[in-house]
Amino acid sequence: MRVRRRDQLVCRWDSDALMVALPGQRRWLRVTPDLLNLLQRLDDFTDVDEIAAQFPGEAADAATQAVHKLRDAGILVADTDDAGTPPVWQHWGPIASRMHTEARDANYLVDSPQRDATATQIAADGAPPAPFKRYPDAPAVHLPRRTLPLRTPVEEVFAARRTHRAFAGTPVGIDALATVLSCTFAPQRFLDGGAFGPQQGRISASAGGRHEVECYVAVYDVTGVPAGLYHYAPEVHRLELLDATVDRERIAALAYEQEPSYQGAFTCLTTTVAARLSWKYRHPRAYRLWMFDAGHYGQTFALTCTALGLAPFQTVAFHDSGVEAMLGVDPDHEFATYLLSAGNPAPDDGTGPTGPGYPPPARLAASAHRSPADPPTGREQLG
Repeated sequence: MRVRRRDQLVCRWDSDALMVALPGQRRWLRVTPDLLNLLQRLDDFTDVDEIAAQFPGEAADAATQAVHKLRDAGILVADTDDAGTPPVWQHWGPIASRMHTEARDANYLVDSPQRDATATQIAADGAPPAPFKRYPDAPAVHLPRRTLPLRTPVEEVFAARRTHRAFAGTPVGIDALATVLSCTFAPQRFLDGGAFGPQQGRISASAGGRHEVECYVAVYDVTGVPAGLYHYAPEVHRLELLDATVDRERIAALAYEQEPSYQGAFTCLTTTVAARLSWKYRHPRAYRLWMFDAGHYGQTFALTCTALGLAPFQTVAFHDSGVEAMLGVDPDHEFATYLLSAGNPAPDDGTGPTGPGYPPPARLAASAHRSPADPPTGREQLG
């Protein structure tokens, strides 16, 4: 039998040893210096007898036993094994696979006697992070508090929602911007969260009412609002100026020159203040929650824009570190999550969907017979 080291492994240090595991499993194996030396030798398939011959005396038997133990654990694979990594994890890599594994099967305390005790203990650890972020010394634009009416029937809004990639190039009014920000990001009511304190009720759902999302707005062409980069303060419904020099070109450079990212009247850049979630949710599964919440906010943004007759666009294709540097946030605590933009819709230019329709039969047939294991053409992401 010939064996080699598996291509994708994860390692961590315990207090006194190196531990190794498969990305998709929670079983960890303690690796001694001798085992580590053995693993380092097995880049390519090697006969087990040849491996044993590299060790003197009784060490040869120990090496053979170690090889079989490592194979049983999946750390080594034999040339006769069907040990291929599933295509999805070939594409996404071992780190994503490990995160997926660690975020599964959390022990939720729902209607459990332990729940109240755990909630009390969390609250006793200290006050929760501030639910709002403020820039009190920044020049501010106070937005109209009365929102525009949203009276379009919901089924019409659902049917009309689409991702727009072209805009009319005309200004959007301050009332429309204020309505979008209020509906998407501002609290509509406050609730009693028991041991967890007051909680916000926003239009968008949020795990445990934590509402970890912050919104920054790059304004280009909004009547009544000078151009520049602002922080939206939802509890007082105002824009706080951070940088008057931020313009379309700056956003374009951060969004890989995607035209709809910066050609509308304004762009919203959302971030996640992670401590608002981690204070209450202390299992790795909580890492998923900010992704769900960002999606909730993105959908509310798109539907509100659609109801107002605006053209929404959304993408995650942006340079995270560059956005965070522009916003002046520490990515260990607050990180970029979503780019949402909007403007007045352009007349249909024939580049997007115009109504219900179906692909030609030949295209449908090709899609139906495409294997999910087809390899990608490169490592680049598609925008």
